[in-house]
Amino acid sequence: MTAQQQAEEGLRRARGDQPTNTCTALLLQAAAHLRADRPTQDMHEAVRVYLARRLASDRYRDDRALADEARTQFLRRAPVVLAGQTRGEYALLLDRAAAEAV
Repeated sequence: MTAQQQAEEGLRRARGDQPTNTCTALLLQAAAHLRADRPTQDMHEAVRVYLARRLASDRYRDDRALADEARTQFLRRAPVVLAGQTRGEYALLLDRAAAEAV
């Protein structure tokens, strides 16, 4: 991420609870992963939390503060997993959350 992109992210965060472009991208990335990897198996809340941490950390390897912010935004926007949801069904909810965040 360039210095300009980091500055833009900081401005978005300073404006309040408005999602960043990164949050939207991470929601879509998580949805794509769930669709591609065992979409018919049950989704679990622990997977939602894991994906938030893993994707944010991968995106911001050298900046823990940005990774923490991206993880927090992801978890705010990614709905809580309900019993009986499959990974594929949950991916659709992540797609919707990403669309609503724009």
